[in-house]
Amino acid sequence: MRYAPCPMRRQEVHMEDQFGRDPQVRYLRQVFAKMEQKQGELLGRIGVSLTDYRLRRAREAALKSFEKAWMLAGRKGIVETEDEIGDLYVLCLAKVLEGNRISVPDKFLPKNPKINDVIKEVFG
Repeated sequence: MRYAPCPMRRQEVHMEDQFGRDPQVRYLRQVFAKMEQKQGELLGRIGVSLTDYRLRRAREAALKSFEKAWMLAGRKGIVETEDEIGDLYVLCLAKVLEGNRISVPDKFLPKNPKINDVIKEVFG
């Protein structure tokens, strides 16, 4: 007995990334890629594996703090590039990691006084 093909499955196979054409979506993808890259670099420098069980909660908390920090920095016109946004996320992650007894030496953190002021305001 032969089954009829599922119409939904056929659509999935032929569906293309229509959102990828939207400039805002492309921008956010670049931002998230930069955040992932900088997170990987930081974790590698401090010797924490990407699969470390402590990271799940830390990432969730860092993301919440990052969302607040990004909005605040955006209102102040502080972060403009994907690189600066990645730095903002890394600083949020570092604060959360330190709160979970994972040491992050200052020498591995981005140096940007304006971004540091935003971090102090969010975590202060």
